[in-house]
Amino acid sequence: MLVPLGCSHDVTHLRDILFQATRHGGTEDTYALHLADLTTRRLIKGDSVSSRGFPTWSPDGRSIVYVREFGDSDELYILDTIGGTPRRIVGQLHGTSGLPDWSPDGKSILFTAGPSYQHEGAYIIRADGSGLRAVLSDSVNEYRYPSWAPDGKQFAVATWSRSGSAILVVDVASGSRRQVLAADTIYLDCPQWSPKGDVLLLTVYPSGVYPWENPSVNDARADLATLNLRDGRLRFVTADHDRLNNYGRWSRDARWIVFQSDRHAPPFRDSTATHYRFDSLEIYIVRPDGSGLRRVTTNTYFDGHPSW
Repeated sequence: MLVPLGCSHDVTHLRDILFQATRHGGTEDTYALHLADLTTRRLIKGDSVSSRGFPTWSPDGRSIVYVREFGDSDELYILDTIGGTPRRIVGQLHGTSGLPDWSPDGKSILFTAGPSYQHEGAYIIRADGSGLRAVLSDSVNEYRYPSWAPDGKQFAVATWSRSGSAILVVDVASGSRRQVLAADTIYLDCPQWSPKGDVLLLTVYPSGVYPWENPSVNDARADLATLNLRDGRLRFVTADHDRLNNYGRWSRDARWIVFQSDRHAPPFRDSTATHYRFDSLEIYIVRPDGSGLRRVTTNTYFDGHPSW
């Protein structure tokens, strides 16, 4: 059941949601969604050869880090002033780079990079473009979606190898790691640390197989869940099972989660047509306990990769 937004102060006081969207003309641009009236404004425009995706506000809300996505390589940019000129902080790293996350002090950015989606590592760079280094990178494991802890000293990251998937907590300074959750029959992805520091938000896929290796509609199903770091309990936030609910991000007060979903779309009859599913993605918000579900974009275009 969807709950109308109305004028509820508990969400309208929050800052705008950033998201990646396709509109008329076919470019993928970065938009901001104002929850008080559900209006959108384009902040960063793509072009015919590259999109502007995975946007994330800096902690002070003054800058946006985003990925300029090409066909076979990506670059990281920061927009310091709305309407200003973006500056590149990471050039082409011989493959993919993306999924950036600001450090709590706004001085550094974690991101994923690698020669392919199956061989990615976790990297860190200062916001001025200096100090690039790999924190996690090897030829056996894939590391995705690094997310800073509120203390700025560690981060969570999803890892996958042929033996299964897991969520790690990594010390930034030393690179030492500890496993907080592992699975061999499901796939764990997209961890994000709660601003309160006690919970991780995850995406859980129903198969232990890497979901994008041989993608089909049946593989592109997922739900959001939270992992309590104190007692290790995993609790589902969404439970659609046959729908895609993923890429969850916390609001700054940890009272809401924004995510992308195709839960509103009709059933997909072609089991290999994943593009239909992704073209149908819209932005939703929900409370961590699964209540208060609200759809906040409604159109016939791709809206995805939201963040608060």
